[in-house]
Amino acid sequence: MAVITVFTVGYGDLTPHTMAGQKIVMAMLVTGVGYISFFSSMLTTCLIEGQVIQILGGRVMEKKIAKLRNHVIVCGLGRTGSSAIRQLINNKKPFVGIDVDEDKCMALREGGYLSMVGDATEDTMLEKLGVRYASGIIVALPDDADNMLVTMAARDLNKNIRIVTRANRKENETRLARAGADWVIPVGFTGGSHLAMAAIRPATISFMQKILDWNDMDLKLEEFLIEPSCSLVNKPIKETGIRERYGVQVLAIQRGERLIPNPSPEEVLLTGDVIITFGTSQRMEEMITCLGVSCPVHSLKVPGNKF
Repeated sequence: MAVITVFTVGYGDLTPHTMAGQKIVMAMLVTGVGYISFFSSMLTTCLIEGQVIQILGGRVMEKKIAKLRNHVIVCGLGRTGSSAIRQLINNKKPFVGIDVDEDKCMALREGGYLSMVGDATEDTMLEKLGVRYASGIIVALPDDADNMLVTMAARDLNKNIRIVTRANRKENETRLARAGADWVIPVGFTGGSHLAMAAIRPATISFMQKILDWNDMDLKLEEFLIEPSCSLVNKPIKETGIRERYGVQVLAIQRGERLIPNPSPEEVLLTGDVIITFGTSQRMEEMITCLGVSCPVHSLKVPGNKF
């Protein structure tokens, strides 16, 4: 009776009359109620601790983001945004990502980087991301209307921030520029890497873009094939006079699968090399005539050439 009273299971109409039956019932009461209490407490603990950890983790993340200065905000963690993030990581530039997809944000956090789940078009979210202290923001959302909203909000909150955004439609490039974007890149042009570089090295990207786009510009990039009959074969760069006589800079050498960036003056040019150069059109024409290099390399297929 005492055990039944303690465990509050009720006396019932059917009770055991033998001592053995009473002992069995008492054992069942103690173990049964004990197991139920144990598993109930475990389940409650898991639920509560999970929520507590999530809340505490979110607060810790917000505190880390609040300490960021001169960082880059990446809005949209899709393919373009992820590509931009890889470029930022390679350049050791601090950043924080934001996306409405929690899985994408968690994947970024698992890699040890900062992210926040939310809508980048909201001013409050941009404030939490430290937009007032950021040096740049990469807007890579899938919808141009959202990109325009983020661009306008970022420019309003930070007059000096560098805004780099992608345009999913050609006709929206001018609109995004009017909204306050410093650099607008058509989707699919060069991916997120170009977005990231435009955010952290704008002068370099601007210079390269001008060289590639301006047909009337005297300076240009060109590549030359070193054929067997060329006078440069088996000569170090310093003995070719390319720079001294023609004012042409050798930026890189493509040798089969291998790319040699910024080659040293002692680097020997071999048959089949492709030299990537920078200089004026007139001086390059003189170099073609005097040195016997082949230019341009329209039909040559260079394996692995990613320059």
